[in-house]
Amino acid sequence: MGYTHYWTPKKSSAKKFKDFSDTCKILNDNLPEKTDTASGYHSNEKLVIGDGNGNKDSKPMFSKDLVVFNGIDNLMHETFFIELTSNKWNFCKTARKPYDLLVCACLLAAVDILGYDITSDGDLNDWIPAMKFYNKVIEKTKADRNFIINNSRITNAYMKQFGIV
Repeated sequence: MGYTHYWTPKKSSAKKFKDFSDTCKILNDNLPEKTDTASGYHSNEKLVIGDGNGNKDSKPMFSKDLVVFNGIDNLMHETFFIELTSNKWNFCKTARKPYDLLVCACLLAAVDILGYDITSDGDLNDWIPAMKFYNKVIEKTKADRNFIINNSRITNAYMKQFGIV
C-alpha cells in the first residue's frame, strides 16, 4: 500500500521545535490501545510505537532537535522523522498501519507549532480520528504545557482543504 503523508518544513527556532517535540511526546503518552485511523485497516491491531527501525521493546525519540518513531514488527513501515535543521520536503508512507495515528497527530502539531505545510494521500475521513485525538489530547493536557497551541487552525485548515468550509 502506498498511503503516504507529505510535509514541507519551515525554518523554526529551537524553542518552537522543542515545543513541537514535547507535544509529540505528550501525544505518544496518550495514545489509545487501538485506532481506526486511515480508514481502520488495522483497527484490531494494537497501537505500539517504537524507534525508527521498529525494533521490539524500543522507544521513540522526542528530543530538542529530533522526533523519530515507527510502528513495531509487522506493524512498522517507513520511519517518521522530523529534525530541527531539516528544510527539505519529506514524506512518511505508513501503509495505513496503526502508527499512522501518531504520524498524523504529530503532523498536525507541526502545522500548528512550526507552520509546516502538509498534504496526504488520505481524505478527511482518514484524518478525522487523528484530528479528534489531537484536539482531545491538546485540550486535556493544556495545563501541563507552558506554550499555547492554536488547534482551531488545524481543524479549519483541514476543513478548508477538503472543501467543507
